[in-house]
Amino acid sequence: MHTTTTSPEALRAAMVERIRKAGHAQRSEVERVLLDTPRHEFVPDADLAVAYDPWQAVVTHRFDDGRSLSCASAPWLVAAMLDQLDVQPGNRILEIGAGTGYNASLLAQLTGRADLVTTIDIDPDVTAKASQALAATGYGDVHVITGDGGHGYPDHAPYDRMIATVSPWDIPASWWRQLAPGARLVAPLRFPVKSAC
Repeated sequence: MHTTTTSPEALRAAMVERIRKAGHAQRSEVERVLLDTPRHEFVPDADLAVAYDPWQAVVTHRFDDGRSLSCASAPWLVAAMLDQLDVQPGNRILEIGAGTGYNASLLAQLTGRADLVTTIDIDPDVTAKASQALAATGYGDVHVITGDGGHGYPDHAPYDRMIATVSPWDIPASWWRQLAPGARLVAPLRFPVKSAC
């Protein structure tokens, strides 16, 4: 059995320090929520050192053929996207890709009310685990929806902030329609690579 003498709090502080040195978590609010949130509780099967490795994503759900279906994004990427999202208190937020629920808990803290955050994922196992983790960590008021994130979630629109923790090929028209005036959307778009031959 592997044990560690380093506390989750110490590992979390070291993670945030390394992320900040790399140029992320520059907004004080983002730094604060990263420091305050027990990431390891959202990835309970991962070793503490892995849970708090700033550069490593933690795969939490796989297809039958072994390909990853869902993960907790690497903390540096979480911080970079939250810096860009610029959540303000009272913002209504939609997250596409529920993952472990970790990012939704950060969003809930940034906006100040968990009930203003909606996270959606197409896989019911993913949403069930995210719901459990959010409830266990005090963010049970986050709306966790099982559905196709490509359609957004019009029931709680309009959104002041929208974030995709999956990599879409394009921004669906439904996302644009669900944004409030002056809203901000952050998504890691994938671009097809064309062969030179």
